Amino acid sequence: MVTSHLPGVYCTIVAQNYLPQALALYESVREQEPDRDVVLLVVDGDRKDLEQGRTRLTVYGRDDMPLSRAEYDNLAMIYDVVELSTAVKPLLMKKLLERYEQVVYLDPDMMVVAPLDDLEPALREHAIVLTPHFLKPIPPASSYISEVHSLTVGIHNLGFCAVSREGADFLDWWWGRLQRECLIYPLLGIFVDQKWTDVGGNLFGAHSLRHFGYNVGPWNLLERFVDKEGEQYVVGDERQPLRLVHFSGFDPKKPEAISERLNADMSAATDSVAFRELSRRYADAVLKAQRAVGRSPQYGFAVDSSGKHIPKRLRRLYRADLLAIGPNDAPLPSAFAAQEREAFRAWRRAAALRKLRLTASDAAIAAKYASPDMFAWFKRTFPNGFTKSRERLLSAGNVRR
Repeated sequence: MVTSHLPGVYCTIVAQNYLPQALALYESVREQEPDRDVVLLVVDGDRKDLEQGRTRLTVYGRDDMPLSRAEYDNLAMIYDVVELSTAVKPLLMKKLLERYEQVVYLDPDMMVVAPLDDLEPALREHAIVLTPHFLKPIPPASSYISEVHSLTVGIHNLGFCAVSREGADFLDWWWGRLQRECLIYPLLGIFVDQKWTDVGGNLFGAHSLRHFGYNVGPWNLLERFVDKEGEQYVVGDERQPLRLVHFSGFDPKKPEAISERLNADMSAATDSVAFRELSRRYADAVLKAQRAVGRSPQYGFAVDSSGKHIPKRLRRLYRADLLAIGPNDAPLPSAFAAQEREAFRAWRRAAALRKLRLTASDAAIAAKYASPDMFAWFKRTFPNGFTKSRERLLSAGNVRR
């Protein structure tokens, strides 16, 4: 039985190609909260060497996670790098709650600007704390961003998530959904772990933290203009202290660009001397970490054990076959185990033509919205054929509806 009751821990998850950002995050925590433990999960490699010379940093790998090697291989095959890194988030947080009272997940591309002092009392009261993308209505005429953003990717940004031991049931529920449905699949209304928390946040009474200084990112800069009062950064008309910045889509070689993920003019939102100063500080930290770790390796699960690239359609097909396995069926061969190389090659050859069905399924679902009149005509004219086609199309995606 675990008897220790340590205070909160911060954690993040990366693949090896994103280590510089994770180390820049770690350094920002060390600067602002030097007594805080930080846990870094590297999903595709053993990087215990990173602990050397870095106080209070613990590095986990796949063998530290509560998963069998076969199940970890399954996850690494059915998901791409973003999906895998987000799918294991509730598992990591639940594991850390065995030792700590509270766990705070931070995306690796974040920067802690000031101590996160508001979290400990919030977690004592609410057990689950999330941060919404927006805290104010967006003007309808905005050319920068609209609330459709939240309809597409979810109400909360899961680059931040804080849970206490009393919220462990939420983590169990969340993992039950992410184990097989942590997908970037907008056609079926799923965006990795984020939209699941729209449901889970309601079911488990999550608290939406209405603090303008947390999770400041490209999407909400219009409502969170960054300024400086003396040595303290403050945010918005509320002048709340800036705690946490999320440099999503940030290129450290182009710090003035802010983000590469928004196709809009952000000058009105980022015309801030203080924010540009922070951006340059963060860029310098990432570039320094890049020099420290050296050239980034290829994502460890980008290829199978034969060295052959794994396209996303093949991952989706493997997932469909995995879900179709009955209790008495043999398991699928691992894509990454050398001793199962030939068996996986055989599965891959047999799967080549079946990928077309999955592609046709997505194309047909998209056509429903691209050509609604034709879709309605087909439904009226061929009702029996429509019903059968609909069943086949939805089953091809293998997402519970």
